[in-house]
Amino acid sequence: MKYGSWLWTVPAVIGIASAAVAQPLSFLTEQQKLASYCAGVSETRLRELGEFIKNDCANPKRRECVKANDDLVKAQIMERRLWAYLDPLLQSKDFGARQKMLSQQSMAKGGDDWTACKRRPPGQQADDLPACRESMGCLIDARFMFLPP
Repeated sequence: MKYGSWLWTVPAVIGIASAAVAQPLSFLTEQQKLASYCAGVSETRLRELGEFIKNDCANPKRRECVKANDDLVKAQIMERRLWAYLDPLLQSKDFGARQKMLSQQSMAKGGDDWTACKRRPPGQQADDLPACRESMGCLIDARFMFLPP
């Protein structure tokens, strides 16, 4: 290779390196990813519980209705905690457009996974589907110690 051809590659490498350094890293931490995913699960679950109570609970003393009301109250508390954590991040100027997009994608995936789990064929165990295992993991309070109370 001639000496002159190296002169073109050095500025190109420097330009690429400086562009890479100038761009902020756009990723979600594991906590942000979990909170975003579970916010999607929570939103879909709240909608589902609300529809069930509205449509099927003329007698609110039925066992299923009492359980649905209890689940709704717990889900609303978790929803507030998730958004108390996510809202400041999404509003922050340090949280880039790509991070917001990744967060929204995680939320959509969470909602889709919850819906897919609920629509699984009769007789199929929830543990058999990865979508169910992941979305049901959002119901485990111990995973959310990092959220504000």
